[in-house]
Amino acid sequence: MVHADGSVLQTWDYLKQHGVQGFIDIWPRPTAIAWKLIACYAAFEAALQLFLPGKTVEGPISPCGNRPVYKANGMQAYAVTLITYLSLWWFYPSLYQLEQDVILALGLKEANLGHVAPSSTDSGSSGNIIIDFYWGMELYPRIGKNFDIKVFTNCRFGMMSWAVLAVTYCIKQDALANPRSWVFLVGVGNQANQ
Repeated sequence: MVHADGSVLQTWDYLKQHGVQGFIDIWPRPTAIAWKLIACYAAFEAALQLFLPGKTVEGPISPCGNRPVYKANGMQAYAVTLITYLSLWWFYPSLYQLEQDVILALGLKEANLGHVAPSSTDSGSSGNIIIDFYWGMELYPRIGKNFDIKVFTNCRFGMMSWAVLAVTYCIKQDALANPRSWVFLVGVGNQANQ
C-alpha cells in the first residue's frame, strides 16, 4: 500500500490489473542497505547491553533447571539510544523509506536462529514453522555467559526500536505536514516515554 500512498482501493485496483506478478512487484525485499542498518543497530544495542552498568537480576528457574541472569541497564540504554539516534538523524534521514525492507529482513533472520543454533536444553520445535516463529524455539537463548538473546531481541532491539521508530515517524510527519500535527507529536511523546 506504500506504492499507492496508503490507499486500499488503489492497491486493490493495482492487484486486480497485475495479478500475482503485481503482488510480487510491490512486496518489499530486504536490501543490502537494510541488512547493513540492522547489523549496525544490532551491534550498537548489543554493546549497550554488554557494557553499560546495571544491577544483576536472576530470572525464574526453567523446567530443565536453567536460570537466566540479566543486567538491568535498560533505562541507560534507552537514553543513549535516543540521544545517539537524534544526533545521527541529520546524517541519514531515510530510515522511514527503508522500514519495510528492515522488517522483512528481521523476520527472515529470527525465523532461522532457533532452528540453527539453540543455546540451552530448553529448546525444541513444535514441527510447525509458523507456530515456531511466533511461539519461539528456546526459553532462555544465550550467546556465551553474558549475552541473553531474549533480552536483546525483546528489550534492547525491540523496545528501543519502538522508540526510534516513533521518533522517525514524528520527524517524517513534521517534514511532510504543514501545519504540524501537535496531536501526533503528543502521541509520539507518549509512545517514546512508555
